[in-house]
Amino acid sequence: MIRRELAMSVFRIGGGESVDPGSISFVEVDTSRDLHFAAVFVSLMDEDGIDAELKMKWLRRHRVEFQQIIADRLALKYTPKLHFKRTTAIANGDRTLKILENLEDGSSGCVMHDDGVFPGN
Repeated sequence: MIRRELAMSVFRIGGGESVDPGSISFVEVDTSRDLHFAAVFVSLMDEDGIDAELKMKWLRRHRVEFQQIIADRLALKYTPKLHFKRTTAIANGDRTLKILENLEDGSSGCVMHDDGVFPGN
């Protein structure tokens, strides 16, 4: 529920600022048992560089606004304090899919063996 609300609210909060809200994905939210804290794992389109760090700073700067939206829209006993953390889960998945596609096309330069993939000659 919290992840869905964050995903919908990022466009409202991000309007008119230099950060592209479409490049921010909320991958997972882990809440503490007492709902006082929530770790929000974020994947960014631009995984590297200054742009990614600016997006993380932007999320942290608007943390209270995100929390207020959660408080207004969800019937929770407590509204958790959000802690945004970068994850590369989506980028890692994309890399894995590209490797698999290359293996299917035969263009990777790798040879499949019974016990795994090894560099070909």
